[in-house]
Amino acid sequence: MESSAIVNTPTESSHPESVKSFFSSGEWCLYVALLLIGLGLRWALLDMRPYHHDESLHGMYGRYFYDWPNSNFYKYDPMLHGPMLYNSMRFIYASFGDSLWAARIPVCTMGSIFMLMPLLFRGYLGKALVLILTAFVALSPTLVYWSRFLREDYWVVSGMLMVVYGFIKAPIRQKSFWVMMGVSIQWCTKENIFVSLAIFAGYLMFEVAFRLVRSEKLEDSITGKIVDYISRYPWETCWAFVFSFLVYCWFYSAGFRYPDGISDGLGSKGFEYWMKHHGMERIEGPFNFHTYVLGWYELPFLLAFITHLGLFYRRTSLEIQMLAGAIVVALLFALFASNPETIKANWSFFKLKDRYDLVGLFILLGHAPLVTIHHLLRRQYGLGACAYFFSANYFVYSYLGEKVPWLSIYPLIFGLPYLGLFFKDHFSSYPFNFRAYPVDRLCMWIGCTLIVLSLFFMWEQRSEITPNVSIIQSTAFLDNVDFLAVGSLLAIFGVLNLIGGYLSTTHLGKLTAIVAFGFMLRACIQTNYLHAGKESEYLSQVHTTYEIGEFAQRVIDEVRFEKNMYKPKILVTGDATWPLTWYFRHLPNEYKFSALPEERKNFTYILQDYKDVPAAGDIPEGYSSRKLNLRGWWVPDFREMTLKKFLRYSINHYPWSGTGFSHVTLLTANDTNRFLSTSK
Repeated sequence: MESSAIVNTPTESSHPESVKSFFSSGEWCLYVALLLIGLGLRWALLDMRPYHHDESLHGMYGRYFYDWPNSNFYKYDPMLHGPMLYNSMRFIYASFGDSLWAARIPVCTMGSIFMLMPLLFRGYLGKALVLILTAFVALSPTLVYWSRFLREDYWVVSGMLMVVYGFIKAPIRQKSFWVMMGVSIQWCTKENIFVSLAIFAGYLMFEVAFRLVRSEKLEDSITGKIVDYISRYPWETCWAFVFSFLVYCWFYSAGFRYPDGISDGLGSKGFEYWMKHHGMERIEGPFNFHTYVLGWYELPFLLAFITHLGLFYRRTSLEIQMLAGAIVVALLFALFASNPETIKANWSFFKLKDRYDLVGLFILLGHAPLVTIHHLLRRQYGLGACAYFFSANYFVYSYLGEKVPWLSIYPLIFGLPYLGLFFKDHFSSYPFNFRAYPVDRLCMWIGCTLIVLSLFFMWEQRSEITPNVSIIQSTAFLDNVDFLAVGSLLAIFGVLNLIGGYLSTTHLGKLTAIVAFGFMLRACIQTNYLHAGKESEYLSQVHTTYEIGEFAQRVIDEVRFEKNMYKPKILVTGDATWPLTWYFRHLPNEYKFSALPEERKNFTYILQDYKDVPAAGDIPEGYSSRKLNLRGWWVPDFREMTLKKFLRYSINHYPWSGTGFSHVTLLTANDTNRFLSTSK
């Protein structure tokens, strides 16, 4: 009885294998190879990418805390999130120094440990699924990217995993400790604790309502199990709460130096701040923002989700199919009734931007309750919970007004186990012969898919067909003839083989795994090495340019080695203050971010905000100016997006609309001889 005191979970062996005996020797070799590849992708050239604006803030406020712990301790600011990250930076600086590489260590370490999570929950997954999920986590472009980025989200993920471990894996008397510590860690890290708690509370209410409607025992619900656990283990629950609350108090009060921080972190300050940002949409984006991010950086995941939708509604009950049909009818009516020019105003509550958003809204809003009900009706309570938390996170983060790419982590990490368990359950109920799939049928499927895609791409480019030019000579045909030709050849080859029987079979599972592995490894290298931090990367979002990073390093070298026989001084104002405050942190005498007008002549370099038409006095006498790119970004024009452009970005990261930059003006003193006498 005690082993299931909290939740019902997906099927697990009564006597799960030990870690050592879980895999065969060959499988262990494959597993270790995946871990080594994942570690290499995370740790190699960790300091290659310039510091993002946010990274410089986190790194520098951690440095302030490290340098002056009794006076410049971190006081909670919603813009900078909770104190957890800044406390970890103190430990890192004391252990490894404050280099750019060292500052990214804590996040990279947690991103590396995250690869072990499928093995930790091996009893619920099975060998094949552990290997598949480990490979995905190891090679995921976004999970690797945010493992190499100084942000709080891996602390949040760690807290979530502690909660999950507490609910379904921890020894019975330790469950409350792991759950409450996980909540405390997330609370000390970031304000999306309120989102997580709201989603969790939503599931508890949903499950209770479901059981009441069906006249089932509430004692078997998660709510009932939680109440039962607390009544059976009151002291363990009490001490877990006290300890986790003390941990919360210690972090928010900076080691009990700042008692006001305890009340600041409890909610009102952060909740008000982020609700304001939600309403104003400071970083605006479409409702489908995270669908695009996942499609462009995690295409296999998005394809698996779409495949799941097809299989789910094909096999679910007639009642759920009818409800889904009603949702599709409502979607078609909404599309017909909505004007593309007014859709933003008509659907302002959901913050929709275009008709694509309408499709995303109806799918996510409708699928979440239907998929949860389906699994609960089949008494698959673990799958039901997984489905709910995946779809709820997907919907909530799509709805929130602040559209930033790191939030795509949350639907991704909840979607991976759910989709894995869904396909495992589906193919156990509806067996499919992956080991001996006919090659001719594979050729037919691939060929027909390419033909359909080529025709659809031509239809998308129909505006490029002019009356004076034949269709065969048009750009729409010539741009897609390769898809049509290859698809036709494969289809013909498949038909001929059906007649002649030239080909045998292939292991479709292994072939799919090899193709997916190669695709994800290539995408991961593109995202994290080839294009990392460049303006064409949607994931980077206003990243500091290499140009600024190289300029900063040149100034540092000039000061450190006195290459010009003096130590240049630099003044930085405006937008460039971050991240350059981080870069120039070891130049206290040479770097300034404010100065009186008459003091400007004392600086060798001055960086200030860029103006297309400088006003009188913007460029002081004796200085030459040049424009530098500060941050780069790509904001896609979704009105011009087509399926072909979408897939081109997913595969090759080619943006279809122009990229942009914010700029700074670099002023350099013309006569540097005057600094020689000053430095002597």
